[in-house]
Amino acid sequence: MNLPMDLSMNLKSVRLNVYTLLILLVTLCFSASSLSNEKIRFVAENLPPFHFANPQNQPTGALVEVLQALIKQSSLNATIELLPFARSYAQTQKQPNVFMFSFLRTPSREKQFKWVGQMYKSEAYLVGLNSRDDIQINSLDSAKAYVVATVRGYYSEEFLKKAGFTTQLNLSLSVNNDQMWHMLFKKRIDLVLTNTIGLDHELLSAGLDPTALKQYIALHDFPNQLHIATGMTTSDKTVLRLRKALEKLKQSGQYQPIIDKWGL
Repeated sequence: MNLPMDLSMNLKSVRLNVYTLLILLVTLCFSASSLSNEKIRFVAENLPPFHFANPQNQPTGALVEVLQALIKQSSLNATIELLPFARSYAQTQKQPNVFMFSFLRTPSREKQFKWVGQMYKSEAYLVGLNSRDDIQINSLDSAKAYVVATVRGYYSEEFLKKAGFTTQLNLSLSVNNDQMWHMLFKKRIDLVLTNTIGLDHELLSAGLDPTALKQYIALHDFPNQLHIATGMTTSDKTVLRLRKALEKLKQSGQYQPIIDKWGL
């Protein structure tokens, strides 16, 4: 039976639209499936109370719990790992789908990473021993008369060098926090650039007395935003999905109770 030309053309159009719709549905289903099956790795250094190993050697801490809630909410196939800072940094920068958390957002890092969102804010200070009556400072510039320390590779190294500190004169770089604090207590250095969140735990772990320290000055121009970030090889789609999930987590009221629970 021959159909009228306009009816034949309409049927062809319907078949084409149905075919296009099916292709679109298959593509969307595949895209959603690939995102849920995509393996995500969250990495960070040992930094109590944000993230550290419990007695069973499993990651725990305030921001670990935030991530666990984020993973559950967004149905991610993800792991959380504690690695030395240098390894975490290198893997995040070079490997796709690796995300560093509680990563300080700084001007020099801005274009080297993709930023998911802020997890916390942490103010920076110059701290030193209570017993050092000889240390008199009221600004970062006045601290150049003393030896200020930080851990090699931290942004604080770059910050101090830009401020005019040099390793030949007044800047000490340690391989880790434990070494740095022991140098301070032995009076081999004068001051440390650090945030005071988790400082008590850090010092007690090193066998040192937290009450022996005091804050000298706050560094208000030091970056204070701790973010989730990933390297440039991670897809924008994955970054956007995590960004929306983090925003939703905060809006849902799940974020703040976790922060409050850890006394932050």
